[in-house]
Amino acid sequence: MQIGIMTNRSRLSAYIAEILRTWGLPLYTPVSNDLVRGLKPADIPVLVCPAYDDEATLPDYARRGGTVLCFLPGRALARAAGLKVRGTKEPPLRLRNVAYPTGGLAGEFVPVVGSVHTWELSETANPLAFLSHPGRYGGETAGITETRVGSGRIISFAFDLPRCVLLLRQGDPDLVERIPNGDGCARPTHMAAHTGPYDAGWIPHADLLSRLFVDITRRYMPAPVPVLSHLPRTAPGILLYSGDEDYADVASNEDEFDGVTDAGGRMSLYVIPDHTKSTPEDVARYARRHDIGPHPNLRPLDGRPVPERVAEFERQVRLFEETFRIPARTVRNHCTAWAGYLDLVDVMEKLGVLMDGNYFSGTYMRDRESAPYASFGAALPMRFCHPDGRLVNVYQQHTHLIDDGMFGPQDYSYKLSPAVFSVMLERIFTDITTRFHTPYGVCIHPGNWVRFSEEQGRELLSQANEKGLPIWSFDQWAAFWSARDSWNFADVKWNGARLGFNLQGRSPHPDLRIQIPLQFAGASVGELLVDGRKTRTDTDVRYREPVGLVSIPEGRTKVSIEAVYHPNPN
Repeated sequence: MQIGIMTNRSRLSAYIAEILRTWGLPLYTPVSNDLVRGLKPADIPVLVCPAYDDEATLPDYARRGGTVLCFLPGRALARAAGLKVRGTKEPPLRLRNVAYPTGGLAGEFVPVVGSVHTWELSETANPLAFLSHPGRYGGETAGITETRVGSGRIISFAFDLPRCVLLLRQGDPDLVERIPNGDGCARPTHMAAHTGPYDAGWIPHADLLSRLFVDITRRYMPAPVPVLSHLPRTAPGILLYSGDEDYADVASNEDEFDGVTDAGGRMSLYVIPDHTKSTPEDVARYARRHDIGPHPNLRPLDGRPVPERVAEFERQVRLFEETFRIPARTVRNHCTAWAGYLDLVDVMEKLGVLMDGNYFSGTYMRDRESAPYASFGAALPMRFCHPDGRLVNVYQQHTHLIDDGMFGPQDYSYKLSPAVFSVMLERIFTDITTRFHTPYGVCIHPGNWVRFSEEQGRELLSQANEKGLPIWSFDQWAAFWSARDSWNFADVKWNGARLGFNLQGRSPHPDLRIQIPLQFAGASVGELLVDGRKTRTDTDVRYREPVGLVSIPEGRTKVSIEAVYHPNPN
């Protein structure tokens, strides 16, 4: 049993797979048009059809019991779904989910950008969600519909969800190198897609939009679906802690290191390789308890051509590795100075960098919105993807808080006092641990720690401990995510009472867990077996769903898991 992804004529099939993998569902297979006619819905219960694909055999697959999930369906597929395309809708828009609950959402509207169709619906098409313009009452249209077709169904999206997620997370390529008045350099923040009013800044809306797609997919799988947990062990969320050294001295670095160590955590420190006050001996000492990465400074090249800045970025990353004998696994640029769209990310891939931390939340130089997910609406790491669909093997991890922007004396700062920040942080961490189950990435500069941000930094560490959030460096997180990404499900079978599957991976990790639904179709898990042996498991509630969190035996790269379900008593 697998999820099928149509590959013909699609530029974003790989990104659809990346969304499924991000949410722990490496349970998919590519399907070309010539295979659809003989496809068995029992083997491929859900078939995802990227935008504008119009294969004539898809309605027949639905009639035979399959679920077709399509974005911007072509004319023939739209006709089978009871839809007539009447025109387009100008973004930005808001999606209002009305039919089925989805993980992390509790009544909020989700921003939608990119191409959008307006439809005339027949009586057979049932709306699951609606699209409207922010700030307007009129003009609402169907955003997602469900249409019964024979023994199956067609789920139609009036927008290209994968491309929408890409634009929300990574920014709009049309905004590359546009610098607002008052700033001196290009930054990722300046590429953020225009989403209208920032009413969604308190939710990771890009992640939750992709989660909506995953939840709809899981809903039409005829079995309890296992997933790879995206968090370590039983953690309900995680604090990703980092600092940019900039021009701080060794004593300031050590002071912040001590604070993080005392809280049981580990941080990433990013250093400018040719301007740091830390010697190779200092860095070697730092690395015994924390992680060190490059902090390329592109600001002296403000206004220079993109290729020149890209070459300077590469030079500084290589200089960091040569100077300190430490591989660059994660990176953040000084002032988050950027070049092009994904030009720097392509170089990161070439250099073996696993994760980028340059995308800061917030509306720097454009607005005064201080909500944690403003602009990009993302918290989970995903691989970068070019607009043509080419994945880059570098994870994009957004950073949600920067101390000079939140607490500093500068004009651009929000100037939050420790008392106000404490209340704000309690809301953020409560939402993470009870609703979103995502990372919260922060940057606390050592030079600011000793001047104005230590109290807020210690509040971060203290509340993380109180809420049960591990405090990890970006490097630790990148290593965990990379190991998790090497695992895949195989031979998933369900006989109505017993779920069985194999799990294979290249990179064992002690914190990795498999998440099993404890309830399905009026039944509950009675026994869990790992390699044929009964096992005890931790339990939790994730996205309102009771789950068991099963560990993988140490050092193993292949395991067999069975879950036996018993009917609930009447």
